Amino acid sequence: MNILFLLHSYPKIGGIEMVTQTISQYLKKKHNLYYLARISDNSVMADQTNCFYFPSKSKKESIIFYNNLITKLDIDIVINQGPFLPFNSIISNSKRDKKVRVFSFVHFAPGFEFERIKYVWMTEKKPLKRIYKQIKTKLGLNTLQYNPEKTRNKYRTLYDICEKTIVLSPAYIKTFKDIYRLKEQTKLIAIPNPTKYTCHDTNILGKKKKVVLFVGRLELESKRVDRLLSIWKSIENKGDWNLKIVGDGPHREELERIVKNDNIKQVTFLGQQNDIQPFYEEASIVTLTSTYEGLSLCFIEGIQYGAVPISFDVSYGNQELLKAISPDILIEPFSIDMYSRKLAELMYNDAYRNAIAEKALKKSVEYLPENIGEKWDKLLEPV
Repeated sequence: MNILFLLHSYPKIGGIEMVTQTISQYLKKKHNLYYLARISDNSVMADQTNCFYFPSKSKKESIIFYNNLITKLDIDIVINQGPFLPFNSIISNSKRDKKVRVFSFVHFAPGFEFERIKYVWMTEKKPLKRIYKQIKTKLGLNTLQYNPEKTRNKYRTLYDICEKTIVLSPAYIKTFKDIYRLKEQTKLIAIPNPTKYTCHDTNILGKKKKVVLFVGRLELESKRVDRLLSIWKSIENKGDWNLKIVGDGPHREELERIVKNDNIKQVTFLGQQNDIQPFYEEASIVTLTSTYEGLSLCFIEGIQYGAVPISFDVSYGNQELLKAISPDILIEPFSIDMYSRKLAELMYNDAYRNAIAEKALKKSVEYLPENIGEKWDKLLEPV
């Protein structure tokens, strides 16, 4: 079959783009794959032979380009990766080839927009604007707050357009239906993301170092690495343990100032990394302190190498994954003290940590590309 992935940006170093590349390695053995995006990141080295880009932001021009490309490439299936809601009008245009099957993958927790709007003011760097946006948010004056039905309607339209809408976890099926107020849910299914990394070292736990790892975007809206720094600071006797922070983002400088001003020891900012595998290999613990999440890719990747995940209990996706490993590693939101005590216990108690790490390794098999690929095969089967 000829499959077209529809993305906002591609290629790019980002979660959705990385997942697309990973599943593409599996699918390209059986199918012809193409990619259509708004923008590309020229700093990313990738084969762009089968990549196409909309000529402009014009809705009319985009529809014409999309329809022509579908015909030219003889596309059978469109995969709406994101989903990027402005694509609704393109994939549902009246002149489209209606024989083309469309699937949308929701790569976040349903309803995240309603949670995100509470904290989006934190991304503003200018102090006065930040205060203004915070007040505006608290008064409920953002469009999403006083007119949530507009957003819900976009997701209902998306659901109607697609043959299937795919969420990351079975628990998100009901969440999607309830939050976006669908009348039914028969076209909703769950397929988690595959891992990019696979560990073949049967003695990986014997090679672990005293490293606590964070992988992600350095911003204060959702990831809240400032919480992680507070937790790390509160652990007085760190011994030989180190906190390594992989990633970049708008608040990196602010976070580095916190480390310097609060004299927080044994913290290293490593910036954006093209290959995270060496960090997962050495890490004993992989951590998140987010306000909201979907199903975290860093956990799916980390457990491949027996890194013990630990997180606040803020998402059904992570909850399903971590509970299957150990309920102890889910922390009540947003108790810094409880998180600090559990992290310290994982650091100091080798037997306890290794027992959980063994369970993490067993769980990791579910996210191997071949296992997730089988779910894709079933999804894409001709009707």
